[in-house]
Amino acid sequence: MGKGNTNESQIQDIESSIIISTQEKMYFVVQLLRGLTEEGFYTRFLIVKKNKKTIARIAFPSSEDVKNLSVNINNNNNDCILECNYGGGENFYSRYFYFRCAKDGLYLYKIVGTHFIPDSDKKIIKKRYIHPQINIKRINFLYYLENTP
Repeated sequence: MGKGNTNESQIQDIESSIIISTQEKMYFVVQLLRGLTEEGFYTRFLIVKKNKKTIARIAFPSSEDVKNLSVNINNNNNDCILECNYGGGENFYSRYFYFRCAKDGLYLYKIVGTHFIPDSDKKIIKKRYIHPQINIKRINFLYYLENTP
């Protein structure tokens, strides 16, 4: 037996899963998984399947890269919404990534970001529409999380 890729999760648990159907009788399954690498590091990743075929596998940043990162997925009106919450101390952040179904995949079309400061009334919400839309296969979540205002 050969040694597997050390970045691949060796033990996997599905945290959540959603199904998105299109009018063209296609469906997408989006799963949020967690697991341990061979080195024993905790990791989360997203699997996107179109008609049972995996079209994207995306690893999320570690807590070393993004402080206290939590990730959830939701389904709303046949859109996939990926929610990321992170931060701590004086600043908390959230990013909602909105994906819509298209012929060959899921495309990022909107990001809603929130910056919240505890013990104050300060809450900043920013909406950003993505043009051109980005295929989920090509998304770099760390870029959007690191570049927090």
